[in-house]
Amino acid sequence: MSWLGRPSVLQLAPGEFSLAYYIAAFLLVLLIIGAGLGLWLLRTESGTESVDAERLINAFDEPVTVLDPEDDVLLANVPFRAMFGEDLSGEAAADVFGSHPEIQTAVEEKDETVVELDSEGGKRTYRVQLYPIGRQPRPPRKWVVVLHDVTEHQNRRAELEAENEQLEQFASLISHDLRNPLDVAIGRTNAVKEQLDDSELETHLARTQESHERMRQIITDVLTLARDGHGIGETEPVPIETAAMDAWSHVDTDDASLSLDTQLVIQADEKRLVRAFENLFRNAVEHGGDDVSIEIGRIDGGFFVADDGEGIDPDDRESIFEPGYCSDEDGTGLGLAIVSEIAEGHGWTVSVTESADGGAQFEFTGVDQAPDELTPQAAE
Repeated sequence: MSWLGRPSVLQLAPGEFSLAYYIAAFLLVLLIIGAGLGLWLLRTESGTESVDAERLINAFDEPVTVLDPEDDVLLANVPFRAMFGEDLSGEAAADVFGSHPEIQTAVEEKDETVVELDSEGGKRTYRVQLYPIGRQPRPPRKWVVVLHDVTEHQNRRAELEAENEQLEQFASLISHDLRNPLDVAIGRTNAVKEQLDDSELETHLARTQESHERMRQIITDVLTLARDGHGIGETEPVPIETAAMDAWSHVDTDDASLSLDTQLVIQADEKRLVRAFENLFRNAVEHGGDDVSIEIGRIDGGFFVADDGEGIDPDDRESIFEPGYCSDEDGTGLGLAIVSEIAEGHGWTVSVTESADGGAQFEFTGVDQAPDELTPQAAE
């Protein structure tokens, strides 16, 4: 999703792989290494003929070494030896990683760390992870140490952080440079209107006030779209009911009604979830009338927000989430774009279809449910 015609800074360009792809690939590497080396260790411990474990770990491009229970090197593949030295068999990990205390700490604590190391192509960033092998259910254990190259991911992350910082500065500039003079204009218009005794002029001033308020809403929506387009960081268990009722209290809903048919608790950024509900409620009231009925319920993989208004033409269901799309001349065309950005930031998919009452139904899927112990049913 983009805002105001610009690609989102969080979208990957064509040909780029997602972080999930790299994680899945890395876990597959660990699984293969662990299974192969586990088989080798079982066979050698049982006195049967050893497989060629060194050939096995040399099949991988990542630097890999195997440590015995005393943290001495048993095996090291070619990339690892190229980085830390050729004759490593029997060497203590403390000596091998002597110039890299952060790696040695990870080895001692059986933890992971991220380090920058010299390689043939220059400085590279590695995530150091340890994987236990062998048939012992508890220490002493043998360990596989894998140095996973995450340079491209780290560079991309740094670029995104820089772009997001620039975007935040731009948003703050808009807030200061546009809102301040607008507030002055609104204040002076209100003051003049209070002193007038001319119905025609009051009508003109009323229209001016409406325009000022619309400008204020546009500024608010643009800032929200810019800020909420960022990827979601930490999430927490959020009851759908709590977020929806919070949003309902912030919106002028007139005679509209809200019914909740779910006690679903999801992993989300609560403030952004509330903002998404606010925009959906506002949209329902604006297009479905003051007495519109809104329902929130559960579907496979997520939840829905439906109304009994006039619905959305099937030909427009793809474009309604684009910034600037609006069927109401008084709208900003950004409300549903904000909803889409918030969903995308969470990793969800949002779509619109027809509700059971002929209105609009917004469906959110790919939503992570909170652990069972955190749900209201479990608490009971």
